[in-house]
Amino acid sequence: MFSNRLIAKAMEYSALKHQGGTRKGGDIPYIVHPFEVAMILKENSFDDKVVAAGLLHDLLEDTNVSKADLKEEFGAEILDLVLSASEKLKGREDRSWEIRKEQTINYLKQEASFINKVIACADKLSNARSILRDLEKEPTDFWQRFSAPKEKQKWYYQSLVESLKELEGLKMYGEFKKVVAEIFD
Repeated sequence: MFSNRLIAKAMEYSALKHQGGTRKGGDIPYIVHPFEVAMILKENSFDDKVVAAGLLHDLLEDTNVSKADLKEEFGAEILDLVLSASEKLKGREDRSWEIRKEQTINYLKQEASFINKVIACADKLSNARSILRDLEKEPTDFWQRFSAPKEKQKWYYQSLVESLKELEGLKMYGEFKKVVAEIFD
């Protein structure tokens, strides 16, 4: 499925940099998430640069990879795609969960290009799928693993659905709406 050199390089780089990390509240290797994001993008027929950005999208937020590292390895265009899928990095630790999420929603509504929204949708769909799978396994204490309670998560995900509505007609957006509804309705 992933035969392109760029995608293979991004897979290897992402796996190496996320090595040892696990998903929130579990023992699933973190790399499963970027791989799923890439698969969603590929299934929705996006080009190799977009798929590579999907593989690399969490490196700036969650590892010690710098912008300069990414630019050197993958070029300015892919760095820009990754930055568009990342929370504002400067001062991130000083902002509350809610402020960071409001910034993401406003960015997607007001500034993000179509392709930026596509990468964000693939990322959020992967997260929502993970929530749904884990919620079905552990319904009672599930929400305690997050930085915000269920009601705030509901607000965030429903706001994401609204902010990404330009993607109506894409398979991944339709699934995202459906999974969010299953989780919160």
